[in-house]
Amino acid sequence: MKKNWIILVFLFLPVIIFTVTVDTLFILHTTDIHGHLLPYDYFNDEPSDRGLAKIFTKVQEYRAEYNNVLLIDSGDLIQGTPLTYYFNMIEPEVPNPMILAMNTMNYDAFTVGNHDIEQGIAVYTRLEKQSEFPWLSANSCLDDGSTFYSPYKIIEKNGIKIGILGLTTPGIPMWLDESLYPGITWKDMVETARIYTDSLLSETDILLGSFHSGFDENEGLEKCKLMGVPVDNASGLVAEKVPGFDVIFGGHSHRIVPQNKITISSDETLKINSGCHGINLGVVRIIYQIDDQEVTILEKSGWVEPVNNIEPSDELLALSKPYHQKILKYIRKNIGTLTDTLSGENSRFEDTPLMELINNAQMDFTDADISFAACFKPELKIPPGDIKIKDIYNMYPYENYLYVVEMTGKQIKDFLEYSARYYIWDGNEISANLTMKGYNCDMAEGISYTVDVTQKVGKRIKDIIITATGEPLDISKEYKVAMNSYRASGGGGHMGAAKASQAKVIFKSSKEMRNILADYIIELGGIKLEIDNNWHIEK
Repeated sequence: MKKNWIILVFLFLPVIIFTVTVDTLFILHTTDIHGHLLPYDYFNDEPSDRGLAKIFTKVQEYRAEYNNVLLIDSGDLIQGTPLTYYFNMIEPEVPNPMILAMNTMNYDAFTVGNHDIEQGIAVYTRLEKQSEFPWLSANSCLDDGSTFYSPYKIIEKNGIKIGILGLTTPGIPMWLDESLYPGITWKDMVETARIYTDSLLSETDILLGSFHSGFDENEGLEKCKLMGVPVDNASGLVAEKVPGFDVIFGGHSHRIVPQNKITISSDETLKINSGCHGINLGVVRIIYQIDDQEVTILEKSGWVEPVNNIEPSDELLALSKPYHQKILKYIRKNIGTLTDTLSGENSRFEDTPLMELINNAQMDFTDADISFAACFKPELKIPPGDIKIKDIYNMYPYENYLYVVEMTGKQIKDFLEYSARYYIWDGNEISANLTMKGYNCDMAEGISYTVDVTQKVGKRIKDIIITATGEPLDISKEYKVAMNSYRASGGGGHMGAAKASQAKVIFKSSKEMRNILADYIIELGGIKLEIDNNWHIEK
């Protein structure tokens, strides 16, 4: 039996009767699903304990028990697995499985994330049209003063009006080329929230924020300053500086908030982020009172529920089966052979065959003088034998393109100096700088160089030699440098630190890096584990 708590208080007065109703609203939250629809790991070709199919079972339990239930998502849905890539790019003409699933789950609203935009305007506009729920982003601003996406959604449920304001991280220009979001300016989140809150507060009884942005404004702040964009992770700033939000649902950071259940009985904004990859369901419970048509919130609680021990929804399993079978065939396709184990271990601390392979593929595809690339997965281990498409996804999990930019020798050195912040030297041992994401430590090919970790940050790169000529790097000369689209667009802050944010882009691939890498391996007939030891760490 569904629970609907109602308390009626009748005061017998000469004409007036006052009615007080106490009720409960549940808002269920997902974010950063990144293509994890089924409890299956397509990278390793094995079952997993996550995904929307498991979350839907939990959602159905809440709907069966309670009358007032909303379901929202805070972005980064349509990117991240072979499933999303295949049906975004290879077979785009069929109904998209992620949107089919969310339609089936009856989502009430979806806020757009940066990785959704990364798929390109053809993909995200097509998928929005397939959606039976609104796509929100109040700070996706156009030159005429309108917004590309709806800024908010007002939902009437059981006698109350609930407003949902959507905001997207304005850090998008740091990572994505403008061609992916033509005409859109991603405005500051705090400023945008202030524009809408007064009118929303007058129209609604409960105000929610669904933001694709983390709560820690200091995370990524240095890069934002380098690139001249508003604060990337500004959900906490909105909660602090813009009064009126009852709950703010965050995303983007993949960080769970709160770690333990929290209950608030004041006007303080409740903050929650359910994590990523369909591992958890975020739950908010709002107990409110309706007194003569005026709504008063009595209590707000928020917590995160893991779904690892939950059975997946039979309905979503059946709906997804033909898509799943097609992806299994796709990821198991052979493209070459491997004679020895290919490992990511130590790839950030020494030259390895993995990084040699990626950089050489980039240089082979372009006529670049120099190539920059990072190790995404140090835990990578591909055993000898057939190389399959799933192995390429493990080597290169991101949907980047390949760019060539013109950089001076000084900019190249400064770029490497910025990467070399990754190393911590305590006088005896080298360790990783935990304040820096490992995928922001780039290694180069086309040059030889030394990283002297005994020197202070900014003075560590020395003895840079152009491999092809044997000549020292000319600080004033311009070179053609290959790097992925994320890095060339400012991702990681390298180009800003090297004062190369305005560097001329002279080539953009139409192929994604994974396809470039796969074609290179097919051309070679497999992976040859070779290194030239063109760089090393000195201590």
